[in-house]
Amino acid sequence: MSLHADLLEQARHLATKDPRRPTQASLRRSISASYYALFHCLVDDVTRTLMSRRDRDPLRQSISRAFRHSDMRTLSETIARGNAPRKLADAFSPGPVDPTLKSIAQGFWDLQEARHQADYNTYRSFSRREALYNYQLAKRAIENWEQIGTTPQADAYRVGLLIIRLIQGS
Repeated sequence: MSLHADLLEQARHLATKDPRRPTQASLRRSISASYYALFHCLVDDVTRTLMSRRDRDPLRQSISRAFRHSDMRTLSETIARGNAPRKLADAFSPGPVDPTLKSIAQGFWDLQEARHQADYNTYRSFSRREALYNYQLAKRAIENWEQIGTTPQADAYRVGLLIIRLIQGS
């Protein structure tokens, strides 16, 4: 099983393991695991697309360390709004940003925000419903990614996830 699938299963397990009164620790870790499931799904996909041969695992691992959460968030926010980054606009033409890609990008942005709240806002309480919502959001985004992953716009998103910081403003 892949890391992102394991994390997704962990998110579900933590959100449902206490039938009566889930602990805040379980709910918070569930929300965090949901975000990381999508994060690792995308990172793994990009690195495998760049380096597909099995003997390239060490290189893929090195590349995976280049992804920055904040850059991925910036790109995802732009795509979720239906815009293409200026330097990648040609890759999104003709036509508007694919609605499924917008949904994935919005999911990434929402999941990252939820993870920040779960990991850092100790004054806030979370419900099982919120944890399960985030689990479903990650699951749906991963499923949608598997559906559109071979499209030109998905390729542009892949590239952007890794290099958006390098091409912004230049």
